Amino acid sequence: MIERLLTDWIVIPCVRFLRTIYRFLEIAGRVVRFDREKFSSERKMKRLNPGGWSEELIKVLGTGRDGVQQDLGDCDEETAAKVTEAAQEWAARFTVVIGGTGVAQNSMNVRDLRPGSGVVVQLNGNTFGVLTAGHVLRRDENSSDNAGVSLLTAPRHRESGTRAMGIDLSPRPCTVIGFSNETEEGPDIAIIPLEKGEMDILDTLGVNAYNLEKERWSDEDKARLGEMKPWLLSIINGVRCEASQIVEGHTDGSRGSLAVVATNTQVEVARESDGHDYLELPSETTEQSYPTYWREPLPGTAAREIEELDGEGVTRLAWGGISGAGVWNVAISAGQNGLPDERNVFGELAGICYYAEPDKGCIIAHGQKSIAKISMSHMEREALRYHNNM
Repeated sequence: MIERLLTDWIVIPCVRFLRTIYRFLEIAGRVVRFDREKFSSERKMKRLNPGGWSEELIKVLGTGRDGVQQDLGDCDEETAAKVTEAAQEWAARFTVVIGGTGVAQNSMNVRDLRPGSGVVVQLNGNTFGVLTAGHVLRRDENSSDNAGVSLLTAPRHRESGTRAMGIDLSPRPCTVIGFSNETEEGPDIAIIPLEKGEMDILDTLGVNAYNLEKERWSDEDKARLGEMKPWLLSIINGVRCEASQIVEGHTDGSRGSLAVVATNTQVEVARESDGHDYLELPSETTEQSYPTYWREPLPGTAAREIEELDGEGVTRLAWGGISGAGVWNVAISAGQNGLPDERNVFGELAGICYYAEPDKGCIIAHGQKSIAKISMSHMEREALRYHNNM
């Protein structure tokens, strides 16, 4: 009797309970495995095909689709990270952070700095400037005709906490379209002139001028590319204000915490209007796109906080500071070890960002026609100013 009661009341219920647990764990295991597969698929989808420019280049090279790795989706995580790093390292040579006048010589936190982005360019042999968004100059006492800023640059491959370097630019006539722009409609682009001595200082800080006159994808370049079997990708490279504040909160507050981020994108012209072209850039920040590829891990919980911020999508909070950032099409050679060869990198400036559009989930940028248009206007203005000063 007692044995039967024990069996009915204890043994059988326990067996049933264990079976239930086993089935639950089995189902859960399937769910976990399914979710991992889905997660892996989603991560692969985030590596965007660079766009039509790469397809045209492949046709010219005559290598066929099997000869060129068109995007990062075919790479393992380690290789994809190194490819993006090589692209960012190349683009960073021309990238500066823009702040208000006087901040280059004075200590200031990121929020007060209100950083924007810019690309240092060479318009001809003796004319240099900084391409940016027009509204980036709307600060302090600036006007559309006369603006002063500071240019900051963080050493590439720097250790966390390294102080940003830079120079102050006194107020000067700039070529500006869209000084008061606050919408995606644009236009919104500008060039800040640089004197030769100022360019020399930037050069000592490791900043080069991107030559707008140089022919890109020349026959010689294409011949080398045909042998390289390169990775082709497009990135946005610029400062992110909110991410910088996160990093700054885990450091001593130095401007070395500026977070310059490379983001995978796809370059296609969305529309043209009044001689300006416009890009709508789908922008995916992956784990390959953490700020400036710190030699040391990001301090504290900064990496997780930035990842959570990026998970909110293309919001103006998350993307503040990206205005004026360059959009770059980059071809990177694969070395004999199967990893990117940073000695063989080709690239072109494809656009200048100026607006984050959360409803479309993309960054709005001007394309190469707009860059050519503002460059021509600037050269005419500089020529007129030169003759008037004679």
